[in-house]
Amino acid sequence: MDGEVQKINDLLKKSREGDEKSFEELVRIFTPPLFRLIYQITLNYADTEEILQETFYRFFLAIKRVKEGDPFPFLRQIAIRRSYTFLKKRRTEISFEEIPEETVELSIEGKSLEIKEIYQFANSLPPKRRLVFILREILGFDDSEISKQLKISETTIRRHSQIAKEEMKKKFKF
Repeated sequence: MDGEVQKINDLLKKSREGDEKSFEELVRIFTPPLFRLIYQITLNYADTEEILQETFYRFFLAIKRVKEGDPFPFLRQIAIRRSYTFLKKRRTEISFEEIPEETVELSIEGKSLEIKEIYQFANSLPPKRRLVFILREILGFDDSEISKQLKISETTIRRHSQIAKEEMKKKFKF
């Protein structure tokens, strides 16, 4: 067994037994990748921190059910579902100043658009379509993974993506 996986399994075991330090270490290990994922969905630091906190709270409540191995897929599923719930409840204004400069533009359908334009477009979509669009088109998740995370069929995912792309073509006239 890989050393990192063994360390995480040990931390999980101790966390299940009530060791707060072990749980804090799990939080420290998994905060950066979860923060990046949630932030790419919300584009708002305060909202990201709130969703991240709720993700770890739910992880804490479910820790006895988490199987040995890498808990990241479980945490990612919680984070994506919490993000979706958040998007349904509240339409937030996105702050383009917070978008990292290294991601200046993306190419969609052969046309190069600035990341700001793509997120501004995504923000106009209904919550589920927005999440599917971000996960599939921006973050590159495959349909089967999105299906597992959101508990919707791959056909529904492809349909949401297709509708979003059609709307994008109209908006950007390509």
